[in-house]
Amino acid sequence: MNGSDGIDVIVRFHDMNKLRKLDRAVFSLVMQSYRPLHIHLTTQRFAPTETAAVQAALEPILSMDSAPSLSVHNWSNMEPADARSALANLGFAAASQRYLAFLDYDDVVYPEAYELLISQLQASGDAIAFGRICVKETEVFSRFDHSRGKQFPFKGESVVDLFKENFCPIHSFVLDRTRLPVQLCFFEPLMTKNEDYDFLLRICAQCPANFSLINTIVGDYRLNSDGSNTILTESATTSEGILGWLDAEAFIEARRRTTPVSKAVQHSLGIRDPVANISIRALLDRGVDSLRRRCVTPGPVGGLAGR
Repeated sequence: MNGSDGIDVIVRFHDMNKLRKLDRAVFSLVMQSYRPLHIHLTTQRFAPTETAAVQAALEPILSMDSAPSLSVHNWSNMEPADARSALANLGFAAASQRYLAFLDYDDVVYPEAYELLISQLQASGDAIAFGRICVKETEVFSRFDHSRGKQFPFKGESVVDLFKENFCPIHSFVLDRTRLPVQLCFFEPLMTKNEDYDFLLRICAQCPANFSLINTIVGDYRLNSDGSNTILTESATTSEGILGWLDAEAFIEARRRTTPVSKAVQHSLGIRDPVANISIRALLDRGVDSLRRRCVTPGPVGGLAGR
């Protein structure tokens, strides 16, 4: 890390047929009010001609005044076949700025998103700050996409809610790398489902998180009518696809059962007397309110507190 207060944004991209969506995502980064900003575009087994075509396609918007800079990093190994976690790790390895964010190629962030989230990190001293993401129902045509409506399916407002289930898409947060243990900054290489949730569980169990802006919309998640979103593909409903999701859920539950919640995170939850080595699952099962109450000192018997 070079000490700069800039932000690195990792954008994973695997399909040359989706250049129009990538263009829209990158345009949303060009429009960010926060600077400096550097885009790490990580690609999956692209030929040199494909890399050149991507850069040429993005050149018009990246040549705008004060546009972010761009680096392209290609995953050339044949394994894993689905290299989404490997692409994220390429971005982690290349990042050098203080702040870090993710944006999938088919989603967007609003112009003030990173400025707002980074201001919360700077004010609070927390390691990660979250905003809200809305879902845009998008009808896909050959030359354009049409947004048909807006939904708010992601329910939750605290780290305890996040421990229960993931309501924070990958572009809903910004990380302060100066406050993160470097050994936690990776995606499990072979995970192809819930890889970002596994990452968030590990980070948020160790480092205090900021949810002050959880009711402030910072970006859109596109729900595409052509089924191009991962969870909507036909393969997700096959027996093999369903088994893959069940395996991912089992992995996540194992993570809850084996990952301890740090004293700093317990303090942030109002637990004044932290429980050593308590796992995420044990904390959820015992309940935060119960752990808070065990710290309350009762009044003396026969005194005013007992009447």
